[in-house]
Amino acid sequence: MGKKSNNKGWTERLLRPLKQRLTLTEPGKDQAPMRKGQTAPKTTKKTVKKTVAPLTAKQRQVKELKTMYGIGVKDPERLARIISRMLQEANQEEEEAQLKFERLIWSKAEKKGNAPKDET
Repeated sequence: MGKKSNNKGWTERLLRPLKQRLTLTEPGKDQAPMRKGQTAPKTTKKTVKKTVAPLTAKQRQVKELKTMYGIGVKDPERLARIISRMLQEANQEEEEAQLKFERLIWSKAEKKGNAPKDET
């Protein structure tokens, strides 16, 4: 009752390293797996990613709000700084637009010769 008899014998043990699966990468494919037993994922029609259309304005806004929510959960002070900076930039843009509009009015008035008088 000793060991079970195996049909493979010494030649199989000798040739086993030669029979090991060798995977080479083809151009444009992922690298071959480096660990024994792993195989590269097969690409099928289901796994091929389709080109994604650009996000709409509403989708971008929702994504930004979700990101801000995540920041607020992790670090509320950082979210406060981000929001205050956004508000400052919005106020600055409004002031620049108002200044640009006033300059336009002044330049039109000067061209006509009816420059408004300073009330100060």
